[in-house]
Amino acid sequence: MRINYPSTEPHGEIRQLLPNFFYVPGTIKLAPGATINRNMGIARWGDQLTLINPVRLRPQQEEKLKDLGRVCHAIRLGYHHGQDDLYYRDRFNLTFWRQWGSNFYPPEADKVLRGAGPCPIPGGRIIAFSRSQFPEAVLWLPYNGGLLVSCDALQYWDSWHGCNWFGRSLLRFSGIRKGMQVVPAWRARVTAVGKDPGLWLEQDFQRILEQPFLHFLAAHGDFCADSAYELVTSAVGRAFAGVKKAA
Repeated sequence: MRINYPSTEPHGEIRQLLPNFFYVPGTIKLAPGATINRNMGIARWGDQLTLINPVRLRPQQEEKLKDLGRVCHAIRLGYHHGQDDLYYRDRFNLTFWRQWGSNFYPPEADKVLRGAGPCPIPGGRIIAFSRSQFPEAVLWLPYNGGLLVSCDALQYWDSWHGCNWFGRSLLRFSGIRKGMQVVPAWRARVTAVGKDPGLWLEQDFQRILEQPFLHFLAAHGDFCADSAYELVTSAVGRAFAGVKKAA
């Protein structure tokens, strides 16, 4: 049976950010006429590759992806992401990881992401948002002093690359600004009805700050090197007054 996978969206080339960690700057249509950026992380361990927040690549870049190693795993961190996950699962016969209930897009999970559960990258840690109304998680990796990978919850914007004028306007209307932030629209969407957005997810973000990290990449925005922990701490403190920096 022929499957009509979503077509490839415009994207850049595979770029190395850290030893054994790469990314692809891509794009996604947020609404008719509105385009914003989205990122795929690529973590290498030995000869195995794990795709994080997958973005389908043009054939030439897909060949370069295979030059990096064997594509063995893919991870979906956010509920509203995943349009290219089925393509990768079928194309590479990889092991697909997502949270229970993160089924906005196919396929079914081969492995279920759970907080403090197994991770396809040795030494990696999954931090799942326990109170979010939609499944969401972040991934901590033991690369170069610690790397935090997010989907929608935390984002860092240094530029508006990959966004057209309408897309940038929609992002700003949703509360996104340059710098590190807990995304206001995401926080409002995942907070239970009748609950205080400034309190509801405090404990989840406290668990994130218990991890040591220097670097950060989300599914949208830019890579933040070296100073990520301080910037995330400040952003979380602005969003949740009760959250304290880890000792």
